Amino acid sequence: MVLPYPSDAKLKKQTGVGYLRDLLSAGAFEVDTFEDKFWGDALRDEYPAAKTNGTAAAVTFTEHNANGYVELVSGTADNGYGGQGLGHQFTGDRGCLAEFIVVLPAAITTMKFEVGFTDADDDAGAVNVKATPSVTATDCAVFVFDTDDDTNIGFVSAKAGTAVASQDIQAAAVSTTYRFAVRIQGDAVTAYINGTEVTTAEHVIEGGNALTPWAFCQARAASASRTVQLHKWRVQQPAY
Repeated sequence: MVLPYPSDAKLKKQTGVGYLRDLLSAGAFEVDTFEDKFWGDALRDEYPAAKTNGTAAAVTFTEHNANGYVELVSGTADNGYGGQGLGHQFTGDRGCLAEFIVVLPAAITTMKFEVGFTDADDDAGAVNVKATPSVTATDCAVFVFDTDDDTNIGFVSAKAGTAVASQDIQAAAVSTTYRFAVRIQGDAVTAYINGTEVTTAEHVIEGGNALTPWAFCQARAASASRTVQLHKWRVQQPAY
């Protein structure tokens, strides 16, 4: 089963039955969905502990935030970070899809962020070096922005520790909302930013390995805390 993203034009079934999205709407029980808009007065209990390091680093939720969001706070230590995962219940062999709505801060110098899938919820970032690239994770598929490299958003996937990057997808902009999506089918990875596919056939992952959705913010200079807002995320895969 293939989960729908990003456009109906790409999803029409060759059987002539119709769009897969139409079929899924009638058979939603067949699809597992975790979705969080970050409303209410506290984060859900099922979230694992946030991964943080450094002075004032945190993953925070404030009741009554307009529109609802969680904040990934890097803190004021050089290379300090705040990251949040969900759980390792997702695999490419099942056909998983993650979507994110992210807002960047008013200052994006000296910072790094990641969103996508990775194989750990307690790493100091899935990507170690964006430029080369190299990874901390063994298997991951994440969008990454890192001013230690440049001022452009890239995408990095890794299978068994071997990384492939699409660099310079687009320049990051302050106070801007981005919609990211990562789909994994078997070992194949496709990723989208604001509805535009950015990956190639070289982007692969180990489809049998357990993955978690992941959002992460890191400082790249001391005393320059950065905060990325995660306004919504959703993860889907077939229920069988």
